[in-house]
Formats: sequence, C-alpha cells, structure tokens
Amino acid sequence: MRIINGIKTILSLLRDLRAMSPDDKVDFNKSKVEYYQGIVELSLVVACLVSICFIYSDYMINGSVFPTLIPRLSVLFFIAVFFIVTHFNSSTRTMIVMDYFLGHGMCIAASWTAYNLLDNSNSITGIVIVNILWLMIGFVSTTKDTVINGIVFIIEIFITNLFNHYTNYEQILALEIPCILGIMFVNYVMSAFYFDHYTVNKKLERAMVTDPLTQVYNRHLLEQIISDDMIKNISPDECISVAMLDIDDFKKINDENGHYTGDLVLMYMGGKLVKEIHEDDYVIRYGGEEFVIILRNCKLEDACARMEQLRKDIENAKDSPISFTVSIGVSSYAGDYSKTLQDVDEALYKAKNTGKNKVVTV
Repeated sequence: MRIINGIKTILSLLRDLRAMSPDDKVDFNKSKVEYYQGIVELSLVVACLVSICFIYSDYMINGSVFPTLIPRLSVLFFIAVFFIVTHFNSSTRTMIVMDYFLGHGMCIAASWTAYNLLDNSNSITGIVIVNILWLMIGFVSTTKDTVINGIVFIIEIFITNLFNHYTNYEQILALEIPCILGIMFVNYVMSAFYFDHYTVNKKLERAMVTDPLTQVYNRHLLEQIISDDMIKNISPDECISVAMLDIDDFKKINDENGHYTGDLVLMYMGGKLVKEIHEDDYVIRYGGEEFVIILRNCKLEDACARMEQLRKDIENAKDSPISFTVSIGVSSYAGDYSKTLQDVDEALYKAKNTGKNKVVTV
C-alpha cells in the first residue's frame, strides 16, 4: 500500500511540475542548483582526485607508472578549468554545464589512460561506475540535460572504442544503455521530490513577507528589497515613486462598528491595492492602517494621478464593507529610501491635517 501511495504522490508532483510556467521552471531549476550544487561539486572533485590514485592499478598492469602518469594527472586540468570558470560565472546554466564538463573530463582522462594500458578489460567496470557521477549531477540538472548527457556519453564510448578497441565493447554497450535509461528515470523522479521541497519553501518564504490579514507584503519585505537605504535591482535611470496611504478615522471605524468590521475594511483595502498596482510594484502594510506603495517605472505626476484615481474609487466604492476614505502622500524616489519615506510621511501628515480624503505630493 505504501508503494502505491508513493507512486500516486510522485505522479501528482510530476503533474504539478509539468504545469509550471516557464518563468517558474527557471526559478525552480535555479533553486535546485543552489540547494544541491555544494554536494555535487564536492563529489565530483573527490571522484577526480581518487581517480589519480588508480595509478597504482596501472602499475600492476603495465609494470610502470610512466605510461599512464600524464593521462591520470590530466584530470587536474579539468578541475582547474572548472574552478576558474565557476569563480567568474556562477549562473545556474554555467554551473550545470561545468558539472558535466568535469564529469566528462574525468572520462576523457580515463579513456586516455586506457589507451596506454596493456590490458583495458577493466574499462567496463570504470565505465559503469561513471554512471554514479551522472546520477549525482542529475540532482542539479534538468531532464533535458540528463538526456543529452546520456547520448553524449554513449557517443564518447563509441569514439574511444575506435582507438582503445575495448575487448568487451558489446558488453559495455549492453550494460551502459539500460544504465543511462535508468538514470534518466531516477533523475526525473528526483526532480519531483525536490519540487515538493521547493513548493513548501516558497510557501514559507511567502508567509514570512505577507501580512496574514490583508494578504499584501509586510515590513519584512523591506529587508529583502532595501539595502543601504537603496532599492535593489533597479536601473539607475528608472523612475520610481513612493506613496503612503492611511485609512481616515480608522479608530472611529473600530469604535463605532467593531474590530471585525475594521478587519474587513483592511482586507478590502489590501485587495483593492493588489488589483490596482502593476505587476512589478510593491504594496506593504506598514502599520495598523497604513500602506506603503512602491511604484516602479512611474513618474511622480503619473503616481499622483494613479493615487488620485484610487482615492476616488475608494470614496465611491459600492462593494466596501462600509463607506470610508483615505489620505495619501506621494514623493519621488531619488536614491535614498529613508529620505523618500520621510517625505511621503510628511505629505501624508499634511493631507491628514488639511481635511483628509486627499492626495498630497512632495
């Protein structure tokens, strides 16, 4: 019964994995590489270094270490290239390519060594063992990568046989093809299991920066998008405006209608803001009834127009829990988030003290 339930779980996860959008798949693969790359990299380097120790078995076959010394040591070249490239470029795609580069580098060194051995009948053992490397790299690679690598490895065996003339070539292929197919299947299933871990982490990450009542971001998000009083991941010439919105007379709403109605107003406000903002904007519940809106690619005059329309929509809303109004302060961002927030706070203060239900800009 546990096996059946396990299969059902895997199939469900695979369906969800296939249903991901292209952007979500990119994020998923990036997360998988970041999670597994350390152990994959360590395993590959250790395997390459251990392969050098096989020089002793070469001595037992040839009676000398010199014919295979350079081929065995050539794996150090592939290790050096791996670390140089990944030092300067640590993107997800580069890491996967370089993992396979190091794995195939070890295979090339082993094939070169086999060419210099008097007896290469043990090559079948080495070739089958190499599949452990492909299984390990599969933790970070995509299904497409695994398929391509399997085909490349079969081609490598075919090419190296042209000059190594393996004494058991047919046996090598008879064992290697099902091994590669099995690895493809196992790596595909492993992706499903990591997908379960990925979705749980995403929910936790989302919960950490989401206000549970209004379902907009909370102030913890600012720790992720603000660094040294600057908004991260924006271009120098990008126009950004910041607004601070406050629900007018919110204490009165609670006192006259109850805290439950006050919560409904906050929930309505959160939903309204999420509908009105653009995809790359941020809505943050900053205080009890205060919201900060970071408007990206938005000039100050456009931000004022959008906030004024929002204010009118709320004032005239027919679907709100009760009738209420908002006051809004707006300012442009010039590279100093704390100064900008101070400006919008002053603008909001002015709006609240000059009649409320208005938009004021700095």
